[in-house]
Amino acid sequence: MKKITLLVGALGGTFAGYLFSNQKLREQLSSAKDAETAAKILGSHLSKDGKKIAKEVQEFVNSDEVQKNLSKAKKFAGKKFDEAKKELSTMVEAGTKQAKVAAKKGAKQAKRTVKKMKVKVRAVSRA
Repeated sequence: MKKITLLVGALGGTFAGYLFSNQKLREQLSSAKDAETAAKILGSHLSKDGKKIAKEVQEFVNSDEVQKNLSKAKKFAGKKFDEAKKELSTMVEAGTKQAKVAAKKGAKQAKRTVKKMKVKVRAVSRA
């Protein structure tokens, strides 16, 4: 529930900032006759500004600097993935060895327990 209130608060703050920074939008909204007209005005402004933002984001993403850093990030992520994979295989191998040792130890203990039980069973059956 906290995430929803945080999201609504963030959207409200974003919307308020958008209204405060766009004088033409404020003027048009104040002269709107009803809520439907206000919604149409707001929609047209968001559409225009959204297109501008999308164009700027595309230019930014396609820039040489971003592409260069993106390839660096891919190499870095690949290197970290390989390191993690090696560490995990080492841990699994160590765990397998420990499991084998524990299994042998458990088998010996079970064998001793079974021998003790047979001795006790024989002693009880003779009596």
